[in-house]
Amino acid sequence: MRLTYTIKMSTKDLQKFSINFISKEKTLFNNLEDMTLIASWVYQKGPKTQIYYKRVVKEFYEFYPSLNLSTTRITHLVLFLKSYKQFSDSTRNTYKNALRSLFSFAMKTGYLEKNPSLALENLKTPDRLHSKVLSREQIERMIHCEKNERNQIILKILYFTGIRVDELTQLKVSSFQSSNYTSAGSEMVMQVVGKGRKVRSIHIPVHLKNDILDYVIDLNTQDFLFTNERRVDFGIGDFTRTRLNHSQIFRIVKASAVSAGLDVKPSPHWLRHTSATHAIEAGAPVHVVQRSLGHESIATTGRYLDIRPKESVGDYLKKI
Repeated sequence: MRLTYTIKMSTKDLQKFSINFISKEKTLFNNLEDMTLIASWVYQKGPKTQIYYKRVVKEFYEFYPSLNLSTTRITHLVLFLKSYKQFSDSTRNTYKNALRSLFSFAMKTGYLEKNPSLALENLKTPDRLHSKVLSREQIERMIHCEKNERNQIILKILYFTGIRVDELTQLKVSSFQSSNYTSAGSEMVMQVVGKGRKVRSIHIPVHLKNDILDYVIDLNTQDFLFTNERRVDFGIGDFTRTRLNHSQIFRIVKASAVSAGLDVKPSPHWLRHTSATHAIEAGAPVHVVQRSLGHESIATTGRYLDIRPKESVGDYLKKI
């Protein structure tokens, strides 16, 4: 009954994804209903999250071959996470979050009556966010040393908007809209598809708007903004460019850091941390940073408030 309902309510894309998922993992799960629900859960995640979450679930059910969703208890989850004691607390927290997401989804859909993951406790880990924030000078060097126009625009958008790398890869020319919001002229807004497929709009500063307009002048409205330089023939005489994936963006950022002579190897997410930190230090209201970065909770954005403190109690005490 539940399986029929799930399939009927799915889109064609979801059905295709589910069939593909089931065919690959048919030896892993005990029943088809579990597989269909897990496929529906994974389908809603971003490309990178899909890879990671599928791995976590696969490892969980390889650890418990005879288990299924309805027979999973808190004890199973605790013992599974305990088996990863050789890994860091942050890694185990990520595993815990993946499992909690799965069972929360199963409960929300009515597939399960109880959520065995609710009692899982977070492992406290030191916040090393400060080590992933670049200086303004480092950012400028990366951008100025990047000779490729496409890659330079990638660095600028990551820094000046703070978007995630998966959000960047989905950008199209049509993601940018100009409107006469002020008497000063046309302003640009970028629409981003974030986590949970939530769409948010981000205001683009004038200097970046001009760079983007120059870059897209020869592109069609529905073209992806960032594609491979090399055209690919898909066998029907239609040569096209495929969009960049997150791994390729990762390599572009790393290469830019090397060209700039940086002594660190930043990931695209470092530019997100740097964007938020620099904006707050420059006086940006927390709610503006929260909206731009797409944080659901203001507490997440609040992590950037004290990432590089300028004073402490010691600054107010007399020298001994």
